[in-house]
This record gives sequence, structure tokens and C-alpha cells, in this order.
Amino acid sequence: MANRKIAKDFLNVTVQSVSSEASPFAKENMIDRTSPQKHWRTSATTEQNVVIDLGADMSAVSVYLDWVNFTTVKYQDSASAGGPWADVTGNLSVEKDPMHGVYRRRDELTLTSKRYLRILIPAQTPADGAAYFRIGTLAFPTSVTELDAETTVEYPFEVTLPESHIVENRFPGGKTEKIRLGQLQPMVISFALRTEAMQNLKGAQIAEIAELMRDTTGVMYLDFNLGESWQSYLVKKAGDLRATLSAPAVSTADFGTVLFEVVV
Repeated sequence: MANRKIAKDFLNVTVQSVSSEASPFAKENMIDRTSPQKHWRTSATTEQNVVIDLGADMSAVSVYLDWVNFTTVKYQDSASAGGPWADVTGNLSVEKDPMHGVYRRRDELTLTSKRYLRILIPAQTPADGAAYFRIGTLAFPTSVTELDAETTVEYPFEVTLPESHIVENRFPGGKTEKIRLGQLQPMVISFALRTEAMQNLKGAQIAEIAELMRDTTGVMYLDFNLGESWQSYLVKKAGDLRATLSAPAVSTADFGTVLFEVVV
């Protein structure tokens, strides 16, 4: 099983321009990571462009698109916000997460030391039949760490999909929120992180993993790293983190089970 990838930091970017914008769904909404439902919406389904200022020349970026309603996208880069533009990728397929019912995609892009990234959405029929295109969340995770430990992941559907179709979200600090399930269903990932015997995981590595997972208020990026472009999520950790290190002769660690709430 592949090791999971996780990140707690994100590149601070600016949405330089968009081809169209339907009020009140402003272009800045797409870089708000608090909820993909606070989204950017176009006013047409003709070819649309989103120009992103990365803040500096970049040779590589991780790009995450969540809660979109298009199935084809292309990336281009340029030294200027006005172009000319060079293809970074060809047309890419945006696939549906079969367990969450959401179209999303993550990519590792190699740029030619350029500051501006353009997201090109070709003319197409929106996946939900709407008269517009949508980007719920656009994020650029940085310092992505591949956990040096085998992990297992479970989806507790009996918790996240009750028969009543009413879900109560509990947030750090004791606040709760009740929501009625619509098209976008909430999901909780049960993330059990345990190292295998004789992996010789050092105390410094355990501290690194613990630091990634300690903050229960911030949004984190979690990539299953299984080769599926849709199998990445923005999550918040729920519950306490407990880590133990065994005897030096074995040097294995047990972080118990950590619950991650998918940001919806």
C-alpha cells in the first residue's frame, strides 16, 4: 500500500482574472479553503480562463481542484498575466469521486519557471447540467510530506450517511452545525497510522508527523497517493492525537486512529 501524502501549508496565490463571473459568486471565492460551497461561478459555458498569480516564478506546483462541474481542464503558464501562454498539460479528465459524489482533481505540475498559471476550461456540457462552470476550491499545497509509514483508511458510512439525511457536524471548541444532505454529502475519513515493525522510525520523524496532525483548527491536504486523481481531500483533524514510541530495538510508532473531517 502506498504511503499517504499530507500537507498543512498552502501557497498564497491571487486570482488575477477570469473570463466571466456571475454575481455574487466572485472569483476570490475559489481560493477560500473554508468550504468549496463558497465558490466561483461563470456566466457562460463557452471556453473559460482563470489566471492565477503564483507570487513568484515557479518550476513546480501541486494543484488541487474541488467541487467542480466540468470534466475536462488544461493548464498553461506564462511570465506575464497577459500571456503568451504555453501548454503545461494537454486536456485532462476530471473524474468523479465515487464515494463522495464530487468532481475533483489534483495534479503535480512542472512549470518553466513562470509566475502565472492559467486554468483553461474548454467549452463543454457541465457535469450537473448547469448553465455555468464552477470551481469550489482551488488550492496549492506546499511542503507535501509522504508519511514514512504504512497506513489504513476506512470510511465510516454509518456515521456520515444517516437514514434521516440530517448530519450534525461537531467542530473543535464545541460548536456544532446541523446540515441537510443535498448533492454534496459530508464524509469522515478514519485514518489509522501505525508503522510496521523494524521500519526504524526515528523520534524526529514521529515529531514531524505529530506536528502535521496536531492542529485541529487548520485545513490540511490529504492525498491517498494511490494513483487516482480524485482521491485527495481538504480535511480537518477531529479528536485528540496520541503518539507512542516503542523500545529502541524495534522503533515503531502507534498514532492510534485519527479522524479527519472532509471540508465541505
